[in-house]
Amino acid sequence: MAHWSTFEKETEKETKKLIGCISGIQDEEDQNFQMALKFAWSNFKFHRYLDADSHKIQRSINGIYEKLMVHSDLSKAGSWRRLTEEFLSSPLPNTHGTKTDTHYSVLSLLLFLSDSPSNTNFTERPRVKDTEPEDKFDWSKYLMEGEEIETGPFPDTPEWSEDESEEEDSQQPISREDSGIQLDRTPQEDQDTNSKTVPVAWTVGEPDARAWLEQHVVTPYWVGHAPRFPHSLHLHSNLLNVWDQHLYNTDPLYLPEEKAFVTETQVIRETLWLLSGVKKHFIFQHHDSKVSVRSNVVVTHLTSNCLRSVLEHIAVYGQAVFRLQRFIDEVTGHSSEPFPPGVGSSHSYRKGSEPPFRTYQAFVWALNKYFTSFKQELTTIEREVISNDETVTLSAVLERLSPHLAQIKVLHKVFCTGVAEVPPATPNVVRASHLLNTLYKAIIEYDSVGDASEQAVALLFSLWTETVRPYLEIVDEWIVHGHLFDPAKEFIIQRNKDVPVNHKDFWYATYTLYSVSEMVDNEEKLNDAASGSSGGDQGSSNRQLTMVSFLKPVLKQIIMAGKSMQLLKNLDCREAEDSGRSSRDAERKSLYTLFLESVQSRLSSPEESPTDKVTEEQATTRSLIKMQSIVAQHLEMEDVHDPLLAINFARLYLEQRDFHERFSGGDFMVDRSSQSVTCQTFELTLRCCLYPHIERRYIECCGNLMRTLKKDYRLLEYLQAMRKYFLLEAGDTMYDFYTAIFDKVQEKESWQQPSFLNVLLQEAVGQRYPEDSGRLSVFLEPLDPSRKKHPVNNLEVLTLSYKVPWPVDIVISSECQKIYNQVFLLLLQIKWAKYSLDTLRFGDFAEVTRKLEGSPAEEVKLKQPINQQIHRMCLLRVKLMHFVNSLHNYIMTRILHSTGLEFQNQVQEAKDLDQLIKIHYRYLATIHDRCLLREKVSFVKEAIMKVLNLVLIFSDRWRAGFGAWKIESIDKMELDFKNCHMFLVTILNKAVRRGSFPHLESLALSLKAGYEQC
Repeated sequence: MAHWSTFEKETEKETKKLIGCISGIQDEEDQNFQMALKFAWSNFKFHRYLDADSHKIQRSINGIYEKLMVHSDLSKAGSWRRLTEEFLSSPLPNTHGTKTDTHYSVLSLLLFLSDSPSNTNFTERPRVKDTEPEDKFDWSKYLMEGEEIETGPFPDTPEWSEDESEEEDSQQPISREDSGIQLDRTPQEDQDTNSKTVPVAWTVGEPDARAWLEQHVVTPYWVGHAPRFPHSLHLHSNLLNVWDQHLYNTDPLYLPEEKAFVTETQVIRETLWLLSGVKKHFIFQHHDSKVSVRSNVVVTHLTSNCLRSVLEHIAVYGQAVFRLQRFIDEVTGHSSEPFPPGVGSSHSYRKGSEPPFRTYQAFVWALNKYFTSFKQELTTIEREVISNDETVTLSAVLERLSPHLAQIKVLHKVFCTGVAEVPPATPNVVRASHLLNTLYKAIIEYDSVGDASEQAVALLFSLWTETVRPYLEIVDEWIVHGHLFDPAKEFIIQRNKDVPVNHKDFWYATYTLYSVSEMVDNEEKLNDAASGSSGGDQGSSNRQLTMVSFLKPVLKQIIMAGKSMQLLKNLDCREAEDSGRSSRDAERKSLYTLFLESVQSRLSSPEESPTDKVTEEQATTRSLIKMQSIVAQHLEMEDVHDPLLAINFARLYLEQRDFHERFSGGDFMVDRSSQSVTCQTFELTLRCCLYPHIERRYIECCGNLMRTLKKDYRLLEYLQAMRKYFLLEAGDTMYDFYTAIFDKVQEKESWQQPSFLNVLLQEAVGQRYPEDSGRLSVFLEPLDPSRKKHPVNNLEVLTLSYKVPWPVDIVISSECQKIYNQVFLLLLQIKWAKYSLDTLRFGDFAEVTRKLEGSPAEEVKLKQPINQQIHRMCLLRVKLMHFVNSLHNYIMTRILHSTGLEFQNQVQEAKDLDQLIKIHYRYLATIHDRCLLREKVSFVKEAIMKVLNLVLIFSDRWRAGFGAWKIESIDKMELDFKNCHMFLVTILNKAVRRGSFPHLESLALSLKAGYEQC
């Protein structure tokens, strides 16, 4: 092995250590050890492993770094990136260069050995690098050995260098004035000041540099007994002294007070700082969230009262800025934005530690955007003051800031009304609604003023568009995806999570509409009243139920679209275009984006050429002159001679496109009920830019739901089935069912058995409609014993049931089936009476006649009275049949058939599920009312039931023969029928003449015709 290199020897040594460590065999002469050594050497020498791919390893390193960043292991990710870079940039033993194959091979081995780096707890240990040993060898002595050096006459003087010269130059004293502000001085003062300039040594980088700046750059006017600054001796610059002297001479009790003198520039800068939100001042003081003016602050060229009045005016705006800024800080203190935390304690608009809801966040975001631009303007003014290129006075600054101050006043008013005055325990839905209503009413109020408040309207509109964004996002999420995402419960509609989507009461019990009770003026009556659940005190005269005003016109469409979309999302069937819905959602614009685009397109006007502009201006001028003359004529008719009023009226009505139609008539009528044009501007913007998008989505969602219910869930077929079985439109099928029951009753057999009735119903329905045989069933309910004495009431124990699947049971609910059952029992009772009369045969009396012909002579005398009785029975049967047939035809044709046709047409025209449900309920209420089942006309039904009961008694006696009943019973039945008949004819005729029940006209005429024949 003498020919082996040092590397191969070291490799063999390390390989033996590896085998001993892994296998545990320490005897190198062992056969197993030798086999393992040969195997290892064979793999080392003749391996097929690829060399390390630096690009692949670098991608793995970057991938691990990104994974650690995704898992928020920032410290671990930083250590990983730094250590790998240091390793690749460091040289290795026996390896020249950096980022070599050896480096990447070692990293590759470490990557193979690593196991889930993101799940490993890692803390970087500090590594102490070996410092290079200090070279203590005296090279200068070694190199200068044998050389003679000329030290000069002063051998102890250090050598001169250019660096020291530069340092000395940099440490020259800097001369500055006290305040750094240009003052108006007399020439003598300039000379004195120049001669008295004291140089002060200051070096940049010293520890107390900031303290030096604070003490020397600006005159410390905020400290007690501050030195007086020099100023001009002009009379205008000493107005304060002149006024004090005048007070001293005229008022013997006047006592001069100690004053703190400041310059106007210092007042300007503190004013700018106050409006910027700075809280520490000298001139202005903060006490309990209020800003006051220090009483002893004066300037030389103004009286103290004049300065104080100006500063108090500024302090009002400073306090407004302070309150708004504190609200911004407190709201943003909960967010992840790097805003400063709030100062002060909890306020009425903050509920403990609960994070602010999105409407407040959007409102604060809009305020913050405004204050950002406002502070930029303040910074610009302060830079102009510092540059001192031109004279800047306090009045000029206030005049320049007057538009901003007016806007701050508007913002503060909105904040106080919409946020600060809300009680602390108020729910979020009330807070959000009240804030949006406040902004909405403020826009309407300022918009009604006209051009005078154009900037205020623009500011409030931009504020409103930002604040309303969460509401529109909630609406968009609900009507597009069917998910009402409102974690803070700030939306006026809340989801009732106790009711699942597949519940039968989903449509009515799933959502709750909240109304807001707030203080309003007595002059405002019901303009903002809203339907919904009560949210406040109803007894107070100046409290009314309101809700988010801008959503009132489309609130029904939002609710219908949201519920329809949620129902569609939970249906088993999906439309064919649902597969591409995810891709369309990515391209779809949100409701808020569509609203902003519509507003921009409405407010922006296309560019016009100068010629077109001139032509348009000329046409507008001519129209204005024409309209002015027209309005002036109408005003003169009212003895009003005011040309300015005529011009304003003309400009007002020129904004409307239909002004020619308004004035083309002979007489001019003012519609007092309509709102003014200026007040309608914002509402028209909503009506043109927001409501159409909601309406379009409402039509799409509800249309999809209606098509799905009709096509996939056979809604129309189920409605048809209810009419077929409950209203007996399937006459042949139901005839087999109820005639079998009637036959059992006539034969005095037991029929009130659920098994018998269900088998009978299944056989009757299964022959023609097998798909419905499993859905129909019959139940028996107990009957009041007092009602059993009338035979016609025995059928009231029957209850027909039809199993309606979800979601069709939203339309055909259990309450609807109760009404269907009431009509079904009435029809069954009429059918029983009609069937009983139709099954009577005249042959039943033939046997009695034959017996009388074969009887002895003395019994022949009874033949004549018996024939008269038979004749009376036949006549009574005909009268009863006429009554029953008239009632039957009225119910089946005039009521059920005609009303059913109207119902089918209305169902086809229904736009949404709620409208369909109302149509169905209205249809049921109509047939329930026209079938005389309403409690108000119960006396009419009782008379009809008495006649039907008489029919059943008459049929039983007909079949029993003459021997089973007395002859006097015929007289009683005739009398009872005549009384009931006359009562019904009288009542129905009166109702028809009054016009209250027009549908009863055909029944009244039919019964009247039968009564006249009696």
